[in-house]
Amino acid sequence: MTQRLALIALPILLLAACGPVEKKADEAGTAPPPAEEGHSGSVAVAVTPYTEGPLAVSAQGVGPITSATAFDAPTLAALFPKAVVKSAFLHSGPGPAAPIITVEQNQVPLMEVSKNEDGGLGSIRLEGGDVRGPKEETLLTKWSALNLDIANCRAGEGRDINTVVCARPEAPNVQYLIGLPGWTKGGLPPVEALNAKGQLNGFVWRPVEGAAVGSA
Repeated sequence: MTQRLALIALPILLLAACGPVEKKADEAGTAPPPAEEGHSGSVAVAVTPYTEGPLAVSAQGVGPITSATAFDAPTLAALFPKAVVKSAFLHSGPGPAAPIITVEQNQVPLMEVSKNEDGGLGSIRLEGGDVRGPKEETLLTKWSALNLDIANCRAGEGRDINTVVCARPEAPNVQYLIGLPGWTKGGLPPVEALNAKGQLNGFVWRPVEGAAVGSA
């Protein structure tokens, strides 16, 4: 090979040698970067289904139900494997029937789950069974033992007419349904009457963004 040909061939050989290296760098650039220490690509949250015993109601949810739970009968059946879960419709007021899901265990109604306007989980109504409120309150507890502030209560409406609906500041999305036997006047009854006969008849839970004292 002459000196002129050797000088021409040398740059070509150098470029050919560099080609595969650049390609591998491009391929490496498309690969996902390594996870940072202390972080993972996904987070798994364990949910323990309810099988028996007290059913806790708190600001976070009702037993295994949270604001992230879907309004879906198979989902609720998986969360309550020993219960009878059914889809139904609630006829209340002049409007169309509203879709609900009922959960019953040991022939005792546990809850009635409604759907919100977006198709997600709306409210959960609990009026039977071993339900425990945010402060371990049980159904039929007397008003005088609940330590609720009448300032955080209002008169119920619709299906809760003649019922006092209350909430605690630390759990505004958990409503207490207070019944007063014989009260049919509407509005809030006197505290003296509540102290004499008022009792806890149920709870209504909502995701925090849907909480509104007095509605059900």
